[in-house]
Amino acid sequence: MGSKDPTVVDTAHGRLRGSQADGALRFRGIRYGQSTAGARRFRRPLPAPAWAGMLDATSWGPSAPQPVLAAYSEPFYAWYSTIETISEDCLFLNVVTPAADGRRRPVMVWLHGGGWRNFSASAPGTDGTLLAMQEDVVVVSLNHRLGALGFLTLGQDDDRFADAGNAGLLDIVLALQWVRDNIVVFGGDPQNVTIFGQSGGGAKVAALMAMPAAAGLFHKAIVQSSSGGLRVASYGEATGLAQSLADNLGLDHADGPALQNVPLDALLIAIQKTPGYFRPSIDGRTFRTDPFFTSAPQISNDVPLMAGCTNTETTYYMRRNPESFHLELSDVESRLADFLQLDAAATSRIVEAYRDLGMSARPSDILVAVTTDYLFKRNTYRMAALRNGAAAPSFAYVFAWETVVENGQLRSPHTSELPFIFASADTARALVGHTCDIEPMTKTMMATWARFARSGDPNNPTLPTWRRFGEADRPVMALRPESELLADPGGDARATLDGLAFYEYSRSRDDFWSVNPARRTGAA
Repeated sequence: MGSKDPTVVDTAHGRLRGSQADGALRFRGIRYGQSTAGARRFRRPLPAPAWAGMLDATSWGPSAPQPVLAAYSEPFYAWYSTIETISEDCLFLNVVTPAADGRRRPVMVWLHGGGWRNFSASAPGTDGTLLAMQEDVVVVSLNHRLGALGFLTLGQDDDRFADAGNAGLLDIVLALQWVRDNIVVFGGDPQNVTIFGQSGGGAKVAALMAMPAAAGLFHKAIVQSSSGGLRVASYGEATGLAQSLADNLGLDHADGPALQNVPLDALLIAIQKTPGYFRPSIDGRTFRTDPFFTSAPQISNDVPLMAGCTNTETTYYMRRNPESFHLELSDVESRLADFLQLDAAATSRIVEAYRDLGMSARPSDILVAVTTDYLFKRNTYRMAALRNGAAAPSFAYVFAWETVVENGQLRSPHTSELPFIFASADTARALVGHTCDIEPMTKTMMATWARFARSGDPNNPTLPTWRRFGEADRPVMALRPESELLADPGGDARATLDGLAFYEYSRSRDDFWSVNPARRTGAA
C-alpha cells in the first residue's frame, strides 16, 4: 500500500489536490462561496456546496470584477496589481502550508490592498509560499467582491438586498468561516488566526475588528498603511452614491432586480463614471457605528494589534508627476493649503513645524512628510491609540528602509514593506532595487510578522526590545537595517494636524501631487 499523496487533503466540503513548490504545498482557487453572478449579484454570499470526487486546486481563481488600468502592467506596480481574468464568480481562496500534517501552525490570512475596488489575492509579490516555508506558518489569501458589486447600498425595502452595501466584507467573513472549519487539514490552527492587510487591506482589517459577524474568527490583527480605515460611509452617502450609479445607467432609482439585469461590462463602465467611492457603510446590520470613530471597537478588545506605515508613503503617488520632487516652498504651501483646505496662515504654521524636524530643507520633503502624516500615519496610529485601554496590547511601527530606485527619491514609499514580508524582492525589483541589505531586511520583516502571528507580540531576536504603544512615550519601532525603538517619532509636528478631520476614502488623495489638482484614478 503506497504512502498518502501529500498534495491531497480532505476538507469539510470534499477532496482537493494541490501542488508542491519551493518545498511548500500550494492549494489555489479553492471555492469558499457560491457564484455571485445573476440572481446572486448584490446578495449575501452563500457557502460553497460539497462536491464528490477530487477537485483540482492548482490554478488561481478569477479576480473580482474591476477596471483594468494601463498602469497596472508597469513593473513598478505589476508585482502588486497583476490580476487574473475577472468574473462575478470570484469567491475563491488560496492556502500555502509547509505540510498538511495535522500540526497546528499559526494561520495568517492576507487581505489584499487596492482600496475597496481593485486588485486580487493572486498578485505575484504577495504570494505566501516563502513566508509559509521560512516561518512555519499557514498563509491564506482570498478574493472578494469589490467596488459597487461588493458595496452598493440598496436600502432596506427588499430583504434580498439588505446586505448589498457590505456584501464584500460578508464575503471575507464567509472565507474566515471556511478557514475555521477547514484549516486543520492544511496543518493550521483555527484558534490562532491572524488577519493582515496593507492599504485598503488594512482598512478591511479595521472593519473586521468592528464586525460582530467576524468576532471569534480571528485572534490577532495587523493593519499596514491604512488611510481611510477609521470610518465607513454614512447611510446617506452610500444611498446617494447608489442613486448616482442608477442615474448613469438610466434607471429611476437603485433597484436591485433591475441592476441585476445590467450586463457586467455596462455596469463596470457606469461604475467608473460615477464620482465617489464605493465602500462599506453604516446600514444598521453589519455596522451601526464607525469602526474606529470615536472609540475602538469593544468586540475586538482582546485581539492584539500591530499597526504602522512606511515612512514616506506618498512618494508612491508623487512619482506619477516627477515635478513634485522639485518644488519651491511657495508651491508646497499652495498645494497643502488646497489639499488640507486651510488658509495661508494655518498652512504656514504646519510647514514651519515640519521644517523643525531636522529633515532635509528641500520643500518637497515637507510635502511628503505632511501628506504621509495626514493620509496614513495619523489614521493608522490613531487606531492603536484608541486601544490604549484594551485588554490586548497594540504595537506601532514605521517601515523606514529606503529604496535606491529612481535615484533614491522615493525613500520608503507606499507598499515598500510588502516585498520583505513575502520575500518577493526579486519580483518587486522595480520598486525595491537590488542591494545587499534586502536579505537581512527580509529576515527581520518575516520574523516580526510571523512572531506576532504566533504569539501576539512582535518581539524577536532581529529587533531591539519593542514596548507597547500604550506606554506614555508612544514607542514606535523604526524597521530598517538597524532597527530602533523611537518615542513618538514626528509626533510634535503631526500634532499641528490635530484640528483637521481624519482622512476618509470619500476624499481624493491625488490632489496634492498633481500640477492641476483634479480627481483621478491611480494605481493603488
